[in-house]
Amino acid sequence: MYNLYRLLTFFLHFFLRLYLKIRILKNKEDPQRYEEKLGIYKIKNFYTDLWFHAASLGEIKSITPLIFNYSKNNKILITTSTLSSSKYCEYMFNNDRNIIHQFAPLDSPQIVKRFLQYWKPRLSIFVDSELWPNLIFESKKISKLILLNARLSDRSFKKWQLIKNFARKIFTKFDSIIVQSKKDKSFIEFFEIHNIKFFGNLKFIDFNEEKAVNKFLFLKKIDFTWVAMSTHDGEEQFIVETIKQIKQTNNKSQCVLIPRHISRIQNIINLLEQNNLIWQLRTNQPNPLENTDIFILNTYGEAKDIFKKNKLVFLGGSIIAHGGQNPLEPAREGCTLFHGPNVSNFDEIYDFLNKNNISILTKTPEILARELIKNYENPTNNNNFASVVKQHGQKILLDHINYLNSFI
Repeated sequence: MYNLYRLLTFFLHFFLRLYLKIRILKNKEDPQRYEEKLGIYKIKNFYTDLWFHAASLGEIKSITPLIFNYSKNNKILITTSTLSSSKYCEYMFNNDRNIIHQFAPLDSPQIVKRFLQYWKPRLSIFVDSELWPNLIFESKKISKLILLNARLSDRSFKKWQLIKNFARKIFTKFDSIIVQSKKDKSFIEFFEIHNIKFFGNLKFIDFNEEKAVNKFLFLKKIDFTWVAMSTHDGEEQFIVETIKQIKQTNNKSQCVLIPRHISRIQNIINLLEQNNLIWQLRTNQPNPLENTDIFILNTYGEAKDIFKKNKLVFLGGSIIAHGGQNPLEPAREGCTLFHGPNVSNFDEIYDFLNKNNISILTKTPEILARELIKNYENPTNNNNFASVVKQHGQKILLDHINYLNSFI
């Protein structure tokens, strides 16, 4: 199976530059840095102690505390795949001399070989569900290999079951697999893998962004301000309908919209204008004006202060069939959370929140509007729960560090 995959990706390699240029036209790639995905680098390589490979924004944020912990004494290479994750890395790690970010190599044998010959990592740490066969098989030849905060969604597990032997070959390449939930542990054990550890989900960790030099201070203009966080394509319409429902009750409210991918901003603006809603961009106006319906946060690293001052937060990725987004960032700030029915990516976390009456299921705009109004008029104090989450996250961080130290 692997030989077939390797052969197929060998021939697909010759079309990858064209593929990336098409994505540039769709604003899905960085036109100045896309060649990094082809294994072509502008910056000088350095001796790489640790290589962290994470796909997107959520994954890289979950390991940021680990990266800063190890960057004190190690040269670290970070690779990610998305524009949003690259912006975050630029914002977060730009001033650390021991950290370099590059876009992850596409999984062709030619590119992977070029990448590994250039960076030569001693320890390779793949995050979440990054299971690219060429990258894994070749990395194992030159370094120890760890799968960190490993996750298999229900859909992914069903797909890997169809090629069980191939999946097992991939998982056996890892010197250690550290899963983010007991459910993920059982999924991977299905493939007869036993070198599995479980210390808790890294996304519980509360990260103090002192290194980020964040000067943003959110100034609330309307008392009834709520946040729609990590929304995906199709979910902004849900938010628009919710705003209309609130308007019908004669409540004056304002929504802070934090889209999952800011490359979609123009599409969102078009939708808002079609619905005659007044909007602002964070990059054009530092804080919302009083007559604004939606204030769009199109920057990175500035959500924390918004959660401190606005305690009602809707989590995106849960209305569409995406599986939800990580709800812990606003939960740590004592927010009351609202979400749709599709949260399978974070089953255990949402169970934890639901049992503590922190999160509320809202399947329609009418229900969300009603719950927002009710919780605005009768706010709950979740600060004690926020402290519990932070303490739990700190233990998870220390357990991971103590275990990973044996490989470093």
